Amino acid sequence: MIKICPRCRSTWAGGLACEQCGATLVDPFADDAQQFPEEVWRYIRLQYGARRGMIVRVLAILLGAAAGFLLLRPAIALAPPWSAPAAAGAVLAGFATWWLLHMLAGQAVRVWVLRRGRLNKGRLARALLRRALR
Repeated sequence: MIKICPRCRSTWAGGLACEQCGATLVDPFADDAQQFPEEVWRYIRLQYGARRGMIVRVLAILLGAAAGFLLLRPAIALAPPWSAPAAAGAVLAGFATWWLLHMLAGQAVRVWVLRRGRLNKGRLARALLRRALR
């Protein structure tokens, strides 16, 4: 959990006292922490968004490998002329699953964390829909 120093306004990943000035760290969701400037909150959103993105990217690695292996096993069991292209397709499907989730995680962090408050969600949805329909 990220904590904030009320004296020097630095952020720390846990702990009880600030390592720079020695003040007691404050939970960012406490009542007295709401008075901090927007730069501190922007940094906290960035940290939590980056952690979320890392978790989704790890899931992308696991799901890509699982999709590839789940498709690879029946592909190898096919008759000999079709097993090699089916196996290549299974590996490609696993790679495509990983790539898609990896890219979407990066886009989600950029859109929902870095551009928070400066983005019209309706316009974004229409733009993404137009791009997908091309």
